Amino acid sequence: MVNLKGVTPYSLPWVIRSNMGRFSYFLFIFVLLTLGQSFQAEVIDKVVAVVDGHIITASDMRQERDILMRLNEKQVDDDKALVQQLIDNYLIEAQIADFPGIEVTDDDVTKELQKSVAGEGAPSQALREAVRLRIRMQKYFEMRFGQFIQASDEDVNKYYNVVFVPEAQKRGLNPIPPLTQVSDLIRNNVIQESLHHEITIWLEAIRRRSNIEVFE
Repeated sequence: MVNLKGVTPYSLPWVIRSNMGRFSYFLFIFVLLTLGQSFQAEVIDKVVAVVDGHIITASDMRQERDILMRLNEKQVDDDKALVQQLIDNYLIEAQIADFPGIEVTDDDVTKELQKSVAGEGAPSQALREAVRLRIRMQKYFEMRFGQFIQASDEDVNKYYNVVFVPEAQKRGLNPIPPLTQVSDLIRNNVIQESLHHEITIWLEAIRRRSNIEVFE
């Protein structure tokens, strides 16, 4: 048995010390690479917001942008606006979970996808779930708010004179369609604007009572 008592790195032969130096160097490089990979992973998936304990990451933002593109929906270029959209989606989804009777089948999702991303190959699971959520939101809003919103003839007349006619004149439309020709379209616009107003007020109330943290 070799007695190593009293032996220090500096009392070892030069070759051994040299090899130890190489080992230490490679160990150092390995640690740096490992830390670099960990840091890179942290940057890629950094937390951008927390909503009632639910984490939203940079990866979620990239996925949402890809989904918007695949569904031919309006792109959200501003990061803050996109984070807010993801926050709102989560808050709405949480409300839907407590509301009975909102069911969306796989066939519903497939039919909707066929209208928006036809011919682009098999959709990912993330895309299918995004479409499922959109359908659930639509059903939820119709059940919770839509059935109580009506557009009276007075509302339609007011919208025609205050909104439709000035906009038609601005666009140089001549002749301007009479009210009787566009009444159904206007009635639908009035209902949709009223629905959007109700949803905005409702969502603002949910935001106020939720624990939301957004990080730069």
